[in-house]
Amino acid sequence: MESAERLLTSYLAFRSGRYVYAAEAVHIREIINLPEFRQVDEAPDYIAGLVSIRGTVVPLMDLDIRFAHPSVHHHQYMTTDKVVIFNCDGSPTGIIVNEIIDIYEIPADSIVPAPVYGRDTISASAFIETVAKIDEDIIMIINQKKLFDPVYRPAGDLAGGTVAERYFCQIADADRSIFHKRALELASSASRDGQEDDLMPLAIVEAGGELFGIELDVIREFININEYRQVPCCPSHIVGNINLRGEILTLIDITGVLSLARGNIKSAIVVSVDNFTVGICIDNISDILYLPMAGFKELPAALGQTSEDFFEFTTLYDARAVVVLNLQSILYKGNLIVNEVL
Repeated sequence: MESAERLLTSYLAFRSGRYVYAAEAVHIREIINLPEFRQVDEAPDYIAGLVSIRGTVVPLMDLDIRFAHPSVHHHQYMTTDKVVIFNCDGSPTGIIVNEIIDIYEIPADSIVPAPVYGRDTISASAFIETVAKIDEDIIMIINQKKLFDPVYRPAGDLAGGTVAERYFCQIADADRSIFHKRALELASSASRDGQEDDLMPLAIVEAGGELFGIELDVIREFININEYRQVPCCPSHIVGNINLRGEILTLIDITGVLSLARGNIKSAIVVSVDNFTVGICIDNISDILYLPMAGFKELPAALGQTSEDFFEFTTLYDARAVVVLNLQSILYKGNLIVNEVL
């Protein structure tokens, strides 16, 4: 039997206001940019509104209001906000967040019960039952089943609170049109017909000053690189080794294969390809999102055969063309593997 520390569970970490939360990735259906939505009468205060996503009406929850944070008044929604959509008893429900932070694989022994602060009512520990220690950070893990159950209410809401006034950011007409355009695109997209395979989860990363897409199914986690140990007599693409929670991880630079200049070594994605795990150096992570397969385009012929080996297809991200990388091909055909062991 595996020891507890090797039992890993994937969590998506995100920020709402000044708080950082995490939820089990297995329950997450997709991540989208915040669209325009419609407020509805008789909905709970914490439901900001409804949006149509490929023919399905999805309620959107405001976490600040759900947690009854007392400072929530005249709440602004920004074009940079995201919506994390959960499968909730077969029905999708979205929560509005300010930022997608990372995907972590957290060992079981790093998750501990949250403090109860001397309270024992059903509402006092309704939504946050456990916390996780990740490097130097403490992240609150949401119990999404309770979060979406109206029976549970936060302690600060027991005496009744004021309803926050919610509105889209009233800054410029361009921002309002962005929200509206997103809603139209979501509503007009083809129905998913109950299938989950028409969306591809991607991480949008920057490397060598360019944006690339990487499929999430090969990514184990994202890490910051504070220091690493260089290895003598290694090829130039071997940046060095780091100790990642007791695991020696080799860092690889792929910018040379892609004919790009190497940037600062400050972040990496930990990927598992075939039977080995490596860290791919990146400048930073820009986003994590789910994109419809219908939006992917074949590579332009001008890219050539070499590029076709390393790139899979192109897509649009915030009106910019992004090339999705084939990491397996880059590692093997780019000769980044040394004696089959990294």
